Amino acid sequence: MIVLTSIILPLSLLESSIADLTNQFIEWSGNNQFLNSILVIFALTADVFLPIPNGVTNTFAGAILGFYLSIPIIWIGLTLGSIIGFSIGKYAAKPLAKKILNQEDLERSEEAAKKFGVSILLIARPAPAIAEISTVAAGLAGMKWSTFLTVMIVSNLLISIVYAFIGTAALTSQSASIAFIGIAVIPFLFWLLAKRYF
Repeated sequence: MIVLTSIILPLSLLESSIADLTNQFIEWSGNNQFLNSILVIFALTADVFLPIPNGVTNTFAGAILGFYLSIPIIWIGLTLGSIIGFSIGKYAAKPLAKKILNQEDLERSEEAAKKFGVSILLIARPAPAIAEISTVAAGLAGMKWSTFLTVMIVSNLLISIVYAFIGTAALTSQSASIAFIGIAVIPFLFWLLAKRYF
């Protein structure tokens, strides 16, 4: 599933140019920036429960919202999703977490969170699927809210800036190659790195 949503899906999306896809979306939404912003926030927040690839959402957010608006919108979506995942782990604990996540992944993630703490959250943030699992695991491991929020605020801001730049640059240059970096390359590289800890 991770390979499908992180590599195969992005490749199929990029058969058309980033400009064409963005223009089609803008035409569909009537270039309503408020609506577009809400959709981006919803997609990023729902990623805790649904296999929505953040690399795709973040890159297209940069393209359809522009550099300056996409930064806070991506940040809000990523942070809300992180808070929901952490809350599930911290308060709903294992019964609910097991319904959302694979049992084996959950156990490995909780062990990694206890062993590596903040570092695993930083490494996992751009990694598909593992990013969401790591937030739940951090809650299960008993990480403090202050520590978790500090890491999320900083890491999500950095991710937002990077993807805002990639999405905007891809649209401006009409380059599928630039878009592919954000949609597939970055997520896949961090997924490989994070898997070493899980």
